[in-house]
Order: sequence, then C-alpha cells, then structure tokens
Amino acid sequence: MAGVIEDIMEEETNLDEGNSGTESSGVCDNFEDLLKEVQSELYPGCTNFSSLDFLAKLMHIKVKNKWTNSSFDELLELLRSSNQEGNKILASHYLAKKTLKKIGLGYESIHVCKNDCALFWKEHHSLQNCPVCNESRWVDSNTKGKKVAHKVLRYFPLTPRLRRLYCSRHTAKDMIWHSIRRSEESTMRHLVDGSSWKEFDIKFPYFSREPRNVRPGVAADGFNPFGNISSAHSTWPVVLTTYNLPPWLCMKESSFMLSLLIPGPKSPGKDMDVFLRPLVDELKSLWHLGVRTKDAATNTFFTMKAALL
Repeated sequence: MAGVIEDIMEEETNLDEGNSGTESSGVCDNFEDLLKEVQSELYPGCTNFSSLDFLAKLMHIKVKNKWTNSSFDELLELLRSSNQEGNKILASHYLAKKTLKKIGLGYESIHVCKNDCALFWKEHHSLQNCPVCNESRWVDSNTKGKKVAHKVLRYFPLTPRLRRLYCSRHTAKDMIWHSIRRSEESTMRHLVDGSSWKEFDIKFPYFSREPRNVRPGVAADGFNPFGNISSAHSTWPVVLTTYNLPPWLCMKESSFMLSLLIPGPKSPGKDMDVFLRPLVDELKSLWHLGVRTKDAATNTFFTMKAALL
C-alpha cells in the first residue's frame, strides 16, 4: 500500500496543473492532504519513514497479529511519548482509520433483515422492522444500550477506487491498454479480442469511443472464515476486476477490488440480488451519469463511465 501511495505522490507532484484548463476533480483534491503526509517526516530528521508509510506498516502488523483496538491505542501512546517532540505518530486507532479512509479503504455498514428479505438502506434506512417479513432489525430491540443488528453487510464503494486508477500515470496508461493492444493475428489473448467485447462496442458506440471508460467483471463465492471450527459457516465476498488492464494485470490479485462482504452463516442463495443492490445502484449511476475524473497521464479531465461485463 505504501508503494502505491509513493507512486501516486511522485506522479501528482510532477503534474502541471496549469495545463488542465479546468477545475479540479474531487479525488485529486482529497489526495492533497494525503500527499503532504506522505512527504512529511515521521519526526524531525527521520529519513526511513514518512508519517503515512509508518502508519500503513503499523496497521498491517496490527491486522496480521489481531491486536485489539485498545492495545493498539496503548502502543501509539507509548510510541508518541517515547519519540522526540514534533513526531507525527497518531494518538489513536480511530484517527488512524480516519487517515487511511483518504486512500479509499473505508466501507459502509448496511443492516440486513435476518431472513435476507431486504436491506435497511436508502428508503428503508430508518425502519426498525423488515418491510417484507416484519422481523425486528435488532437482536434485542428492548436493550437500553447500543442495539446490535442481526446481520451487517459491508459495502466498499467502487467509484473512488476506479478514480484512483487514474491518479497515477502508470495505472492511467494501463487502463487504456485494451484500446491500443488488440490482437491482429486473430488470437484471443484478452477479452478485447472476443466477440462479446466487439458486439458491445457496436451496440454502444458512445461508450466505446472513450477508451478510459471502465469495463469491470464481477465474481462471488463463499468461504468459511473460521476454518474447521464451524464448517457450516459461509461468508461471501463479491470481487471485481478491471478488464481495461492488460491480461497480466487484470487477473492479478493486487488488481482485485472487494466490493461486498455478504455475512453468513448461510450462503445468500436466491437472495443474492438483495445483497447486490448497493453495487448495482452504483454501477447504474456509473453507466448513466458517470463521474468526473482526472487523468494523470494526459493531465485532462473526462467523465468516466462503467459497464459491467
């Protein structure tokens, strides 16, 4: 993650903003504070770590070793007090998560009916009972403390991460590989050489005229996060990959984007469409409206749209 940030930092600082001829996009504005943190020393005179690089590595260790939030807060307090004055070590796990959200690592928690009938989202956000089966939203609706939902869907917004792909000249150039490297020997080495891609281009020429428009693919499958402890449990991740990228990148694990984490203990089955609604709504918005995006490779702005293959 730190390497990606450094790459974006390098490319952003080399951009000639005077040539864009238009106002800034939201994503690059959000990155300004992040880039300052990348360039700022962890403490005066530190050459090994920037404040953000240190935070990324520390958070990775926390997750890998399953530290509790309270133990992480205590460690941060010790590090802050033991290092020299003027250090940029954050004071709490809450502030650390808030900082990392700027990179697009945040998610939205959406409550789900215990019977998978509907999401408590958008028009149903304030309901206390399922609009379909009338089951309570909460495990204990009479508790005086913080109420606990029966099920929680984790949704990782797609749009910010797609826009991030154009924040670096390296990835921005890779995103148009499909338009300049089609096979000329009637050999299929990428989806762009297949009949479905070509038929789509013919049917929607206004979409295909902009090679920077995104064509993601989606996959989902269940897994047991508890190993052999509970063999019946099934949690379903919904993962997207970007087919704009060359074949050696689009199917690489680092290119995959987790979009939804569907809770268990049972597989969603025929109720999969209920859980997919946030992703479907976002993809519909990207198809019809698009989103204003800055291309770091050409230093221009365009309206990025997306079509699910």
